[in-house]
Amino acid sequence: MRKKFEILLILFVLLCSITKTFGHVNIVPLPQKVVEHSGNFTFKSGQCIGFSDVTLKDAAVYLKHIMIPTGYRFTLKKGSGDINLILLSKADRQNESYTLSVTNKKIYIKAKSYRGIVNGISSLRQLLPEQIEASTMVKNMKWTVPVVEIIDKPAYAWRGLMLDVSRHFYTKKEVERFLDMMALYKFNKFHWHLTDDQGWRVQIKRYPLLTEKGAWRKMINIDQICMNREKTENNPDFVIPKENFKVVDGDSLYGGYYTQQDIRDVVKYAAIRGIDIIPELDMPGHCFAAVANYQYITCFKTPSWGALFSAPICPGRDVAIDFCKNVYKEIFSMFPYGYVHLGADEVDKTNWQKCPECQARIKAQGLKSEVELHSWFVHQMEKFFNANGKRLIGWDEILEGGLSSTATVDWWRGEIGDVVKKTTDHGNEVILCPTTYCYFDYPQDNNTIERLYRAPIVPEGLSDKQLPLIKGMQANIWTEMIPSNARLQFMAFPRALALAERAWTSTNLQSWEDFSIRLQSQLKRMDVMKVKYRKLETDIK
Repeated sequence: MRKKFEILLILFVLLCSITKTFGHVNIVPLPQKVVEHSGNFTFKSGQCIGFSDVTLKDAAVYLKHIMIPTGYRFTLKKGSGDINLILLSKADRQNESYTLSVTNKKIYIKAKSYRGIVNGISSLRQLLPEQIEASTMVKNMKWTVPVVEIIDKPAYAWRGLMLDVSRHFYTKKEVERFLDMMALYKFNKFHWHLTDDQGWRVQIKRYPLLTEKGAWRKMINIDQICMNREKTENNPDFVIPKENFKVVDGDSLYGGYYTQQDIRDVVKYAAIRGIDIIPELDMPGHCFAAVANYQYITCFKTPSWGALFSAPICPGRDVAIDFCKNVYKEIFSMFPYGYVHLGADEVDKTNWQKCPECQARIKAQGLKSEVELHSWFVHQMEKFFNANGKRLIGWDEILEGGLSSTATVDWWRGEIGDVVKKTTDHGNEVILCPTTYCYFDYPQDNNTIERLYRAPIVPEGLSDKQLPLIKGMQANIWTEMIPSNARLQFMAFPRALALAERAWTSTNLQSWEDFSIRLQSQLKRMDVMKVKYRKLETDIK
């Protein structure tokens, strides 16, 4: 009996220790190590945000902006302050780890990179009361954070969300709002799907028709389905925003696009928040918005809308290849990051079988099929990317017909489970975004978040050599049935938080039961932010 009592006492002490360690910290994703102490740091007007290096000034301004709801005046200076952002002497731009130390009198965020500092700011932000997310000053609040030591680093380098703005368009401000949410939960890659059959959304100065005409369309089936759902479900989230319409020659056209200045503004906005933007202009398929306006880049005269998938870019024509390179040359100038996404998925090769120029290319290059012609196109674009200091990412179809040594594969076809093994066997990196778990446009139920949190996103059976080639995880949001920003928020949140933790927190620290408790605290934060997330059942199962 005495021995049993001693065991129970030890368990009680351990439970109290865990409760003390994480009692006031409800951060998502869960940090690697959190140690709480007694006391609080209290924010006051007139305090100083100090930064050790001029490269951290944007981070200091960002933190000051976060603190607007306090109504306090914060000063900024290079040097020490009450809140300190410190770049460690052994700087490493790829290192996203950070330490956040809060004492009664000072706050220190230390990291080896700008992005590590921003990660620390995100954790500090979540230590503050949820009212910090208000859009205006909140009166009669005591702004404190607990005395705590957080030592943290991500499990994966790639923690992404993809947004399709072709099927339905989102304004610059809406995209920036989305980036704000990403930064809060330490996502660091925004995959921006800028073109598809249903609309071309980025200005290319050499080819003005891409946005003058390619960015606008008459109402099509996906719009009609959304309008029908708005009526049958009495759901205003399916209303297509009026500001995305214009009248041309009596026709009401839906669309929109980003100027090159818009793109640069968003890129800067994201960079301040520690987020890289990976642009995707899908080629050689999904190009109806392009081939309809520059018909010399496809094999035959562009067919009707109903046959749009049979009109890919013609890889047999040098002029078509030049078009693709010229477009991407302008894209490179807008996105200062190492990775660019070619797409290269779901290509209908019927026209290539009939096209004399494609068949001539196959013969001249010693290719065996249209599948290998597709790979030839991808390889030509990859060489062009590499020559311009960029690395190519493609959907997992780029495996078919032969994979190059430098391409990164986006695994999206969850039913084809050997993609990850084949990619890593080849020595290539892979990003995990399988349809089975990571397609946020798919319907939700009360168990969706738990399934995602517990899901075997990383396939089993990978060797010690293969596992380091898992670059990270990403969720994809295709917007055929997501016509409004409200619907986007409903589909993305709060399940994005589960993916954020899966990609950041070490597997041995992940716990659904613990996460579900911290999630409740985050929902209060989203309420203040007026995010229209999907409500959860009170009893999370």
